[in-house]
Amino acid sequence: MRVPWSWIAELVEFPTPQDPAAWEERFPMLGLGVESVDRTGDDWVFELETTTNRPDWLGVVGVAREVAAACGGRLRLPAVELLESDPPAREVAWVEVLQPGLCHRYVGRVVVDVQVGPSPAWMVDRLERCGLRSVNNVVDVTNYVMLETGQPLHAFDLDRLAGGGVVVRRARAGERLVTLDGQERALPEGALVIADRERVVALGGILGGQDTEIRPQTRRVLLESAWFHPVAVRRTARALGIRTEGSTRHERGGDPERACSAAARAAQLVQQLAGGRVLRGELDVYPDPEPARQVTLRPQRLRHVLGVEIPEPEVEDVLRRLGFAPRGDGTRWVVAVPSHRRDVEREEDLIEEVARIWGYDRIPQTLPVDVMAAGAVSPDLVAERRVREALLRAGLTEVLTLTLLHPGELEAVGIPEGHPLRDAIPLRNPLTRDHTHLRTTLLPSLVEVLRTNRVRGNLDVHVFEIGRVFRNSSAGWEERKVVGIARIGRALEGGWNLPPEAVETSFYHLKGTVEAVLEALHVPGWDLRPEGQPWLHPYRAASLWLGTGPVGWVGELHPDVCERFDLHGRAYVAELELEPLARAARTTPQYRPLPRTPATERDLAVVVAEGVAAADVVRAIRKAAGPVLERCEPFDVYTGPQVPAGHRSLALRLVFRDPSRTLTSEEVDGILDHLRQRLREELGAQFR
Repeated sequence: MRVPWSWIAELVEFPTPQDPAAWEERFPMLGLGVESVDRTGDDWVFELETTTNRPDWLGVVGVAREVAAACGGRLRLPAVELLESDPPAREVAWVEVLQPGLCHRYVGRVVVDVQVGPSPAWMVDRLERCGLRSVNNVVDVTNYVMLETGQPLHAFDLDRLAGGGVVVRRARAGERLVTLDGQERALPEGALVIADRERVVALGGILGGQDTEIRPQTRRVLLESAWFHPVAVRRTARALGIRTEGSTRHERGGDPERACSAAARAAQLVQQLAGGRVLRGELDVYPDPEPARQVTLRPQRLRHVLGVEIPEPEVEDVLRRLGFAPRGDGTRWVVAVPSHRRDVEREEDLIEEVARIWGYDRIPQTLPVDVMAAGAVSPDLVAERRVREALLRAGLTEVLTLTLLHPGELEAVGIPEGHPLRDAIPLRNPLTRDHTHLRTTLLPSLVEVLRTNRVRGNLDVHVFEIGRVFRNSSAGWEERKVVGIARIGRALEGGWNLPPEAVETSFYHLKGTVEAVLEALHVPGWDLRPEGQPWLHPYRAASLWLGTGPVGWVGELHPDVCERFDLHGRAYVAELELEPLARAARTTPQYRPLPRTPATERDLAVVVAEGVAAADVVRAIRKAAGPVLERCEPFDVYTGPQVPAGHRSLALRLVFRDPSRTLTSEEVDGILDHLRQRLREELGAQFR
């Protein structure tokens, strides 16, 4: 934005004479970048680069306010004095807003009996210094007020508006408009437009139409000053390839409260330069006025953030010079935020304003004095590290795959329609057709890793991945971290003394890998239950339970899935929820002294129905035996002539120990009798 220093000098009453050359360095300290400086005659013209969050800097008044605040001057806004005439403007013209969400406020002023002609030399000169050409006195007034206040305006020939008014709406299919640059444009359906009763007459916030432009014959003018939604203006401008001074300001999001005063200022200048009469009142459509905003500022917070003590009277003075209205009670300020400062929303924003004007160069360089806390690794990261180390020790290789997939991949690995894992989050703008959704499980990625290695001749593949998945739950979409495991091929190097079935990966190798993870985390109370999943072998699968719910699954990949991916062998996969395991993990080492009393071992052969899991038997034994049972481990399963049909015999080794005294044989026999009775009652067990 080009800003003449002479214009700033008109708006600021300086306490001392100012050298424009010095402001080439001062503007950047305020946040305004200086791209170039052009000295034309006795004036300096600054090409300023403004930030996107400060639309008030796109008007000379906004820049002058910063200059006045920085040098302690007083801002002198132009006085607006209108001599209004009858009839009221509402009897001559009308305004209708059909899209209040896209047009927050629309202000119209009617000026009649104008004499369109050239502008005075002072206005032409000022517009040219700001980079705009002169058109005529009415159009030049709208451009001048836009440069002055930052509020874009537009002037319509009221006599050429069908019905004598305008309506703000969306463009309909097939509508076209010849804009002021003489080009006929096909309007995108839904674009923000200004229309009369018959046709579109302007692009809202961007460019006017040729049919209603100001001409030498124009006698009645409708001045538009509005606040259009920044996104709507940006989309329309981008779709049509148009960028104007007005669209630039609307895209930043201006000040709705400024629309009325800017319209009055423009009407005043048209009255002065074109000899018109301003009709009484304005056409103001403002259905939802913005409430006044207040932000609290605490002195102690100001000192903490800036690291310097600024006297409270100076803080209040800086805020008032910037247009804020602070009210203090000794412990805090309640600051009324002016409508043009839409970027100020929280306490830190006010602290930045104080620091900018008070002077960053006045803040001394000091070292932080806060107590430094020792760094520590979070428990979740500790658990993740232990899982990774356990899997690496088990001989697995870590892989990293994409978090994106195609829904067809979920179907290919055997996840049926309607299963929660099929409910994947779609991307709004996918980069490729193969990566359109966020993954809900690591299974498709790991199976693809197995397939890729197998087709390239690597037949023994043992991999894992720790990654994030995205699932839908009753609480909405949530992100979870899981660990996935995939194994195929040989688990051991073969040899003359090992049969093939001993070296090939089996379900029990995968189960041992999962148990190694749980042991590394020292997770108590976990349980593997014989529960399958649609993508797993119906008889070689289990679910990992922790507490009252499942936290993962383990099993052999379904033969149909293996055939679909050309794996040519048995593949084993698992997926565990890492976060609940991390919460249950005992990451802090716990010391346990060596036992001082001897242990007593007994073997117990329990005959139960085939549907009874060994884990249920172990759980019942632990519950009945109490704390003196140190270990309970199954070591054999037998089915044969001595066992009834539909049953099996589980052999378990029980280790009893009391840490305070030596157990007698009679006490152990009594515990075993109690165990047998409880197992008969709870599981219908028999004993061999």
